[in-house]
Amino acid sequence: MEKTVEQIEEERVEAERVETERVKAEKERDIKSEVDRRLTGAMQKKEAEYKEKLAEKDRQSKLSAEELKKERDKEHADWEAKTAKYELEQNKHELFKKEGYDPKLEKYVFGNTIDEISASAKKLTEIISKLVTLGVTDKLQSGHKPPMGGSGNTNINPWAKDTFNLTQQGKMLQDNPTLAATLMAANK
Repeated sequence: MEKTVEQIEEERVEAERVETERVKAEKERDIKSEVDRRLTGAMQKKEAEYKEKLAEKDRQSKLSAEELKKERDKEHADWEAKTAKYELEQNKHELFKKEGYDPKLEKYVFGNTIDEISASAKKLTEIISKLVTLGVTDKLQSGHKPPMGGSGNTNINPWAKDTFNLTQQGKMLQDNPTLAATLMAANK
């Protein structure tokens, strides 16, 4: 006996319905499993946090009032020290911006107060300036002539009275501010 087109279509629709229900049940099972897993994890985490808090309260309840005060004072002092260190670093950064120091030098400047940091930064820039001046002087006295091009002939001081040149000053201030500062200082 042959099946009619209607019977075949009914069987196909029924098979699709059964498959859809199977996939739906499988997805629901997977979702429930994932929810259970996450819920169990969250509950375990909360339980651990609760136990930790209980243990801390138990520990604190066993401490005398004096020991508890010492512990809180130490925590407060630690927090204040961290805050002061952060503020000092911020003040150092602002000092470097205000004074026009190279920010790359910040990590080489130390002090416990902003005045100590300021003095240290000033001393470091003075030392660098002297070293640069000595290096430039040595090069110029040895007859060294830098290659032409780029920033031009740097053995001419554009701040000197006999070679005064505003264009070269501007270019040098942009290209090599350290050398510019050294040459300016040499002509004061």
